[in-house]
Amino acid sequence: MVEADRIRIRLNHLQKAFHELSADPLLHGQDKSFALGCGILRRFLDEQWIDRHFLPSGKNGFLTLNESSPESREMSAFRLIDLSEVIYNLQDVAGFDDCIRKMRAGDIEGTYAELDFGRMLHLNNVPFRFVVPQGVKRLDYDIEILYPNGLVVCADAKCKVETTEFSENGVRNVLNDARKQLPKERPSIVFVKVPPRWIECQTIVASTIQVARRFLGGVKRIVSVKFYSSPLMLKDGMMMHQHAYKEVSNPKTDFGDEINWDIFKKFQLPPEHNGMPPHWQRILFFPDGKPKLPRQAKPTDNSAW
Repeated sequence: MVEADRIRIRLNHLQKAFHELSADPLLHGQDKSFALGCGILRRFLDEQWIDRHFLPSGKNGFLTLNESSPESREMSAFRLIDLSEVIYNLQDVAGFDDCIRKMRAGDIEGTYAELDFGRMLHLNNVPFRFVVPQGVKRLDYDIEILYPNGLVVCADAKCKVETTEFSENGVRNVLNDARKQLPKERPSIVFVKVPPRWIECQTIVASTIQVARRFLGGVKRIVSVKFYSSPLMLKDGMMMHQHAYKEVSNPKTDFGDEINWDIFKKFQLPPEHNGMPPHWQRILFFPDGKPKLPRQAKPTDNSAW
């Protein structure tokens, strides 16, 4: 492993950078968070990566800065800050450096989904590691999770890109693709990140859950399907960011029947917290995680569908 793959940023580095940013009279509020986030991404992914995937220089991508309106610009800036926050908080998870290598190579949205899965596990204090690909069939899944019952469960993360239209066949194909990548004799789960607009329609939500249940009815080694979405919207001048999830347990598995395989939970945090538990370092509104202006982002919310 080359030295560049062992890049790490610590709290004292953030504090030093923030102190230097605070000396700039032109930077206010979220501008400092944006600059700090850019610094984190620049350190892990390099300047050329930011130019290629963030600056609006032609082809639009998942992270491209959208300057078509003030709302779009603010939302895309928030997405960059959010990515930097996830990278900072997951940098010490085993296998993290391979996620960075994949993102450097241009696998942006898929790796973001994998990191998002890691975020949900980390927020819920679930032990896990990212699996480094070995080029061996059924061993190149994404994550291994230590369940509360002591089982080590294999997990594969899939992503339906933001522009994907819903179809039952599309969801079924994603689940089957994940099944082919998971071991035959070990407990496994499939994690699917879906576009936010899908969860706004109850008909789509119901159809998605039904597809998952039919899928689980035909495979006993997969113990759960977990859907996840990360809606981001600007409402009444305030950025709102949510983590919405739905877990579907398999009632009959090779590892026991009628077991609840859920691992996510809604956060019950005191009002003075910033929407994340204390072990999660916010880059947004660093150093205290609190908005400096009334129109800035609302604390992150985590909820079931």
